[in-house]
Amino acid sequence: MTKILSRSFGVSPFVAAVACLALGCAFKPSNLQETTGSGGGNGQQRIDGLTSLSISPTSASLSVTAGGSPKTQQYTVTGTVNGHAQNVTNQVGYSLNRQGVVSFSSSGLATTVGSSGGVVVITATANGITASATLTVNYTFTGTDPGMAGQGVPSNAATFFTTSKNDMSRAPQLIYPNDGVLFPPNVTGIEIHFMPGNNNTLFEVTFQGTDSTINTFITCTAPQGINGCIYLPDPSLWSAVAISNAGQGQVTLTVRGTDATGSSVGNSGSFHMSFAADPIEGALYYWTTSGKTAIMRWDFAGSTTTATPYLTPTNTDGTTCVGCHALEPNGTKLVASAGGQNDGHLLLWDIATNTALSPYPLAQQSQFESWNSDGSQFVGVYGDTTHVAPSNLMIFDGTSGMVLSTIDLGGLRADHPDWSKNTSGANTIAFTSVDPVANTTDQRPATGGIDFIQESGGTWSAPQVLVPSQLGKNRYYPAIAPDGNLLVYDESTCTNGTPTAGQPADKSCDADTDATATIMFTSLQKTAPIPLANANAPGVADMGATALTNSFPKWAPFIENLDEQGKLIWLTFSSTRQYGLRSPPAPADTDETTKGTLIWMVGVRPSIGGGDPSFTAFCLPFQDITTSNHIAQWTKVFIQGPG
Repeated sequence: MTKILSRSFGVSPFVAAVACLALGCAFKPSNLQETTGSGGGNGQQRIDGLTSLSISPTSASLSVTAGGSPKTQQYTVTGTVNGHAQNVTNQVGYSLNRQGVVSFSSSGLATTVGSSGGVVVITATANGITASATLTVNYTFTGTDPGMAGQGVPSNAATFFTTSKNDMSRAPQLIYPNDGVLFPPNVTGIEIHFMPGNNNTLFEVTFQGTDSTINTFITCTAPQGINGCIYLPDPSLWSAVAISNAGQGQVTLTVRGTDATGSSVGNSGSFHMSFAADPIEGALYYWTTSGKTAIMRWDFAGSTTTATPYLTPTNTDGTTCVGCHALEPNGTKLVASAGGQNDGHLLLWDIATNTALSPYPLAQQSQFESWNSDGSQFVGVYGDTTHVAPSNLMIFDGTSGMVLSTIDLGGLRADHPDWSKNTSGANTIAFTSVDPVANTTDQRPATGGIDFIQESGGTWSAPQVLVPSQLGKNRYYPAIAPDGNLLVYDESTCTNGTPTAGQPADKSCDADTDATATIMFTSLQKTAPIPLANANAPGVADMGATALTNSFPKWAPFIENLDEQGKLIWLTFSSTRQYGLRSPPAPADTDETTKGTLIWMVGVRPSIGGGDPSFTAFCLPFQDITTSNHIAQWTKVFIQGPG
């Protein structure tokens, strides 16, 4: 039996939303929750003679305390019917712009439904006429984190933190998540890392949002090998923070510390985080290379807490590892290059049936692939066996894996193709244009620039230069955003000296886990490239280091809502940076780097003007952090397959 989870969200009570969040499920704060009046459903209520509507009060607020009774607010809707004012509260339909904060009855009664706050817009509708009101729910929690029960937190912990004086000698230091981070509201498992400060054993962690205040008391948890405290908030508390603040602005994070007597209190500095209005959806497939080799996958709407292995050498010939891979946008098919450099035999996989679409290996080798928007074809490259020669793009049939055509690039050597997934704009393939006379493999090209081609009337254009090649630099791994225009790529610097034309790059700039790899941002309108400064930036634990191997950038396939005014696209990349107090894993081998990589995620505002559009990145919490992980490929939906 095939299980398909799509981009749809039903209306559910807050209890279900909290349970879903605890398991990593998706919720949709910006979806409309509809409540039917007596005139019919689906916003089609009819009132004969109606010419206008008003709702009262237009602005109201409620305060909710954890463990307290639900609060209510009655609304009255007045309509002008045949020229006269009339109470039509029970005759109109209602919709809410957010779920999980209040329920709403057909009689116009709003009732708080759980442990969250936030601003809710209530819209009354009839005859296509609307009237709206704003309800602000302020939520407060003060108490021991539920996950800390029985771990030494005194029942009167709040009384230890009544002083406003700051004992600097006790001040904890916040380490992670880094200041300025943005989270999807449905990603859980986010850890808070901090140094405890001198002689502190009891801590107050505060998440202060516009419409919520969470004060929770904890002791220090220090996993083996960790010098400091790592706090994993209880899912109910994290969901309260996320739901209350989704699309609502910044949340201030602080930690205060004291001892068992509360003799004095030290305050940390402040970090700021925010939550997007929309959840992140779909599925993520990434490659793990150390300890074991496999394509792992994660369902953002699923119930598991860690990523699971999907494709392993058992899916090829029993011994050949799968590696660089690409997913069809709707999640039905996958193509993976197996065996590494000078191999590149392809595995073409049907995810719905969990079987090979064509026997492994396909006739034509390829090292890097990318699917078109409907999954009917994919583009690939192979230049390993020739090393010194032009290399054209190959178009493969998405079902048989046969090569349908070759796109002549006029003597260029192509690598790292990325096929745009939007359907409203130009059909575009961006690629790394590698030095065609340097003796290199596809995995380790030299002196790359970024070019692109576009299709019109069944014919592909000649290559256009987007970012030129430059000796001493390598530009590679282009990725086109879901709007079909914005583009990111990697740029690394040859720190061991500028190579001469026609020579391979040294290991510092061969596009294979280069330490100086930096994510650059541009557009197909050839906007001047800029670095994604916030995404590239080190965290507190990196101690100012900037050579963080920010590599393999990949876009999520959705354009979502950041808040009521702005849009958002998510980007993943791999990095050797510190995961707070946790060090990066060991690499698969030390030929290129002494550090392994983990996958990080960052929000990007889809705007080219006005400076850096990125937020601060966070480490994806569901990955195995003991293995080196990279190339996170996205699909719009998660397909379970048989079983």
